[in-house]
Amino acid sequence: MKPEQHLGDLGLTPPSLAPMMQGVCLRPSTVLVTNAQIDSRRCESGSIFFALAGEVVDGFSFIADAERRGAAAVVVSQERAQEALARVTVPVIAVPDVLSALHRLASMYVKANGQATLVGITGSVGKTTTKEALATILSYCAPTAKTPGNLNSEFGLPLSLFTLSSRDRYGVFELGVDHIGEMDRLVSILNPSHALLTNIGISHLEKFGSTVTTAKEKAKIFHPGLEAGFVSEGCSHLDLVESSAGQRLKRYRQSDLEAIDLGLEGWRLSYRGERFSIRAVGHHLLEDVVGAIAVADSLGIEARDIACALEGFGSMSGRTSVQNGPITIIDDTYNASWDSTSSILSYLSSLMWQGGKKVVLGPMKELGRESERAHTNVARLLARSSFTQAHLYGAEMETAQRELSRLGFRGEVTWTEDFDTLGTQVQQGMEKGDLVLLKASRSVAIDRLIPSLTERWGAYA
Repeated sequence: MKPEQHLGDLGLTPPSLAPMMQGVCLRPSTVLVTNAQIDSRRCESGSIFFALAGEVVDGFSFIADAERRGAAAVVVSQERAQEALARVTVPVIAVPDVLSALHRLASMYVKANGQATLVGITGSVGKTTTKEALATILSYCAPTAKTPGNLNSEFGLPLSLFTLSSRDRYGVFELGVDHIGEMDRLVSILNPSHALLTNIGISHLEKFGSTVTTAKEKAKIFHPGLEAGFVSEGCSHLDLVESSAGQRLKRYRQSDLEAIDLGLEGWRLSYRGERFSIRAVGHHLLEDVVGAIAVADSLGIEARDIACALEGFGSMSGRTSVQNGPITIIDDTYNASWDSTSSILSYLSSLMWQGGKKVVLGPMKELGRESERAHTNVARLLARSSFTQAHLYGAEMETAQRELSRLGFRGEVTWTEDFDTLGTQVQQGMEKGDLVLLKASRSVAIDRLIPSLTERWGAYA
C-alpha cells in the first residue's frame, strides 16, 4: 500500500510548482499535482514523477511509463528536457538537478505545514523502533505523521514528508544516512525542532570508512536551531557526538524505567508509577522505547498517556518479531549489523528454553574493512553461547564458519552460498519445541525461509 500523500492540499499545477524547484515548465497545464513519485510504477493520476539518475537505473528511461500510469508531469534535468518533450505529452519541468528539485519541493512543503512539531531520529540501529514507539505515543494524543516503511534517505525522506498534513500536530521522521554530506541535506529539508540519536555502530562503513566518521556525520542531526537533542547514554563515541553537536544533549538509559524481562513475551514496565507492557524482545529494543519516552516527556506528554499509548506495543515485522508454533521463530531479518546481531544473540543465549536453540545467520553487509573482523566476532560469540546449531549463509559467513571450527563449537555448523541448500539444511535440523533465530542484512532476504518452515510445522496463528 502506498503511503497517502497530501501534496494535493496545496492546489498547485505543474506551472506553479516549477519555480519552487528552480525549474521551468515547458508545457502548460491546469491539472492539480496530488503526489510525488520517484518510481514510475507508483505513479497514478496527478503524480509528478522525478526522473532521478540512480547508480544502477536511470529514471529518465521511465518517463513514458510514468505518463501511461497517469502522471501529471515529469521532472528532468535541463540537458534532457527536449528529449523528454519528444517522449511524453504531459508537462516537462526542466531543472538544474532533479534530486535537488525534489528536496526543494519537500522543504517548501514542510514550511507550508509549519504548525507541526517535527522530530528527527537517526542512528546505526533502532531508528524504526524508536520512531514507531514515539509516533504511537504522540498519535494517542494528537494527529501525527511518521515515516512510512523505510523512506528515510535523501530519496525517501522527501516522499515521507509529503504524508504530513495540515491537521498534524506532530511529525516523526527517520533520517538514514550512509555517506558523507547526506545528513546535511536531510536536516536542511526537515529542520526538526527535536532530534534523537540511538547509537553509533559498525554499519555503512564502505562509505563512511570508520565509526568516527559515522559519529560526526550522524551528529549533524543536532543542528544549531534545535530545541532539544537526545542521545542514548550507551552510544559509542558519546563524547565525540556531544562535542560535534555543539550543544548539551539529554541522555537516556534503560534504567530510566523499571523493567521486568518477560522473555519472548516482552517487558513489563513502570514509568513514573504508570505500569504497562510491551511486546518488544531484547534489551536493544527496550532502549529504543526508552528513547521514545524521553522525547515524549520533553514534549509535555503525561506519564499516564505514555503508558496507555504503549500498552501492547510490539516490534515490527522482521525486527525480533516472534512467531509461535511447534517451533518458535524469531524473525530478525529486516537488517543486520554487528551491534544488532551481537545484542540478539547474547539475549537469546541467556534465555531459558526447554528445546533446542538454533540460529540461521546471513551476512552483515556494508561493513567495509571491518567485515571480516565482525563476522569472526559473531563466531566467537556463538562459540560461548547456548545455541546448539548454527546455519551460516553467504560468502562473508565463511569467515565465521572457519572460526567456529577453530574454536571447536560443540554444536552442529553448516555453511553454504546456495539458498536452496540452506533451506534443506535448516529443515533437516529442526525439531518440535526448537527456537530458531533468523538474522541477516535485508538484501539477503533470508526471511524467504519462513513460509517453508511454517508450512511444514503448521499450527501458526
